[in-house]
Amino acid sequence: MRARTSSVSLALVIAMSACASVHPIKSADLPVNGKVITEEMIAASNAADAWEVVQQSGYYRMVDDRESGRSGVHSRRGRTSVLLVGSDIPRLIIDGARVSDMGRLHDIPARAIAWIELLGGIAGAAEEGTNSGAGVIRVVSKSGR
Repeated sequence: MRARTSSVSLALVIAMSACASVHPIKSADLPVNGKVITEEMIAASNAADAWEVVQQSGYYRMVDDRESGRSGVHSRRGRTSVLLVGSDIPRLIIDGARVSDMGRLHDIPARAIAWIELLGGIAGAAEEGTNSGAGVIRVVSKSGR
């Protein structure tokens, strides 16, 4: 019995010393939770505005009816049996401010965008709260950096 306890203790000491050599990860090295569309990617896309940039990404289902003036962005997660008002509409954040009108994406020229971050439901809810379960569209303009 005594030989078994000493071998377990020795294995524990070896495992702990091996873990001591592991270095912590810097936050800059962590992967992004969603998709980031950079300024270079936006310029290469030839999009006219933020709406077209998000539409070309394919990350969300974009609905635009210019005649009625209604615009909408919906999650691609599919239909659900629980229907909540706005439950499939991602949260829009422009330069740190929450915006309720998705049509505002048409008002931001592509050349004025520094980057756009698209977060899915889990990452969006983790970063922006439970009302962001359909995801988050975060637009950062060059002037809003």
